[in-house]
Amino acid sequence: MAGKRELRQSSESELYQRASDQGVPGRSKMSHDELVDALARAGRRRKTTAA
Repeated sequence: MAGKRELRQSSESELYQRASDQGVPGRSKMSHDELVDALARAGRRRKTTAA
């Protein structure tokens, strides 16, 4: 999963696509910064549950 720094450099449409791929709820109404935060949280959750 990409780090927050890398996510911040992505366009909103790229972030939306990543959020869609990961099934992030509420993504259609999120701003760029909200998508970054949601994807960062989703990445941390996925890593901890996979262990």
